[in-house]
Amino acid sequence: MPRKRKLESNDINTQKSLPVEVVIEDVTSHPLCLHGPTLLFSTEKGRYFACASCRNKECTVHIDEEDWQKENVRKRNEKYYSLIPKIDKAAAWSNFSEVKTSHYVDRAFCNTCEELYLVSKPSKKHAKDHRIITPLTDEQLSRPTTWLPMLENDSVEAQYMFTKNSVGTVFGILKNNNISNILCIGTPSIHEEAQSREDFNSILLDYDKRHQNFSPPNKFIWYNMFNNYMFNGNEDEKVLKKFFKQSREGGICIVMDPPFGGRVEPLVHTLRELTESYRKICDKPDEGLLPVLWAFPYFSEPYITNNAPEIKMHDYQIEYTNHKKFLNKTKDGRKFTTPIRFFTNLPLRTIDLSNDSNYKLCNKCKFYVAMSNNHCHKCGECTSKNGMTYKHCDVCKRCVKPTFFHCKECGRCCQQRNHVCGVVVESQSCFNCKEKGHKQTECPQLQGRNKKKRKSA
Repeated sequence: MPRKRKLESNDINTQKSLPVEVVIEDVTSHPLCLHGPTLLFSTEKGRYFACASCRNKECTVHIDEEDWQKENVRKRNEKYYSLIPKIDKAAAWSNFSEVKTSHYVDRAFCNTCEELYLVSKPSKKHAKDHRIITPLTDEQLSRPTTWLPMLENDSVEAQYMFTKNSVGTVFGILKNNNISNILCIGTPSIHEEAQSREDFNSILLDYDKRHQNFSPPNKFIWYNMFNNYMFNGNEDEKVLKKFFKQSREGGICIVMDPPFGGRVEPLVHTLRELTESYRKICDKPDEGLLPVLWAFPYFSEPYITNNAPEIKMHDYQIEYTNHKKFLNKTKDGRKFTTPIRFFTNLPLRTIDLSNDSNYKLCNKCKFYVAMSNNHCHKCGECTSKNGMTYKHCDVCKRCVKPTFFHCKECGRCCQQRNHVCGVVVESQSCFNCKEKGHKQTECPQLQGRNKKKRKSA
């Protein structure tokens, strides 16, 4: 999928500060762009269709909802039915098989053309200024994420890969939950590891189509996770259906690593659509979302829990191989606390971090937390979200960051630095009604509902 991310992404700020909503509905009747069906967005000025993937104006499709009803607009949009690219996975796999039978010094990959080829076969296609990688060993062919140049377009892709430690943690979680089938969405490093293990079965759904060069046709789907779109259409729908049937026994889990600037609403909708497809194909009872491990920044927790209350955040800090701020330690010895966490509907107690000295078992919560995360007896949980040791405010009746103080004039805890009384930022507004001045726990719209819950309890 459109892969990652600078945490300073404009989209994160947009999601907090601008009143833009994603209207969740079936996208099959939406206008198309080069990235598949568009999403419907809503603002105070009206509703419009725009690209599901590009988080800037790189994709120019922008159609007002009212205009979409006009015949001439629909007619112009029909061109995308033929413009949306497809890939020939069978041809790519045949080429891979030929390359693999050759000596490793004869193997090469042109990252400019995104093609695997043999050096001994002369071709004018791969010019001198192309980015060529050669030779390629068998190990490299089986694990392309270890050497493929990472995509660097932060508004669409900007890839980062899990470290070996984080990959190992994922497989430990899956084993503890007796899960052997993995739907890898934007997690090629997890898919590669699964392919090397006899006790796991996996398929990769990813926006980076370079993976077609190294994958059997039944192991890779070129995919957009924001609109649940498969670029090869019916062909790949059959591939996914077959994988689901094979996963009827042994449990299944979605391991997902979306772009950090992407909207939460369509991602949750995709999870629900995949769950519904799996239940229908495998004739399974409706028991909520499929098990999911979702890598995302901790500050997205309110957005995720509002859209999928069954998904909880764990305190494990995910590390990436090619991002210095997403590692525990850099070469110069400086320490960073990675903001990326796992959001999951699996039991948190099944995330065993007993071999990692950075974590401890909380006897009250019954699951592992960071060493700096202390259990608050007043809140009844380990409250730190960002690696700091939080403190409890008796007035607000909740734990806050250590850099916060309680402002009597504002009647709430605020960031001490540059605080101006009476000014409420969007991140301190209600995630339920979006009004400023109160938190979701104090939302007037939820007060009656909460009272009914307490009475019934």
